Amino acid sequence: MTAKKKTKLSFEEGMDALDAMTQKLSDGGLTLEDSIKTYEEGMQLAARLEEMLAAQKKRIEQIDRETAEITPFEEE
Repeated sequence: MTAKKKTKLSFEEGMDALDAMTQKLSDGGLTLEDSIKTYEEGMQLAARLEEMLAAQKKRIEQIDRETAEITPFEEE
């Protein structure tokens, strides 16, 4: 993951990396120190992915069916 931090990570690549970290933690076999490091990296990656999702939500537009007017996406 360290090498990927320096490059632009796609959302899908980030999800794959997060899944791999989760699997490593679930499988066991890591030292306590490695488990903590993996957990911290996973939490940082999860926060980054949340930011990516938030940025993309702002780009989504909704089309009103009656007026065909385009409006920005708003969460309810």
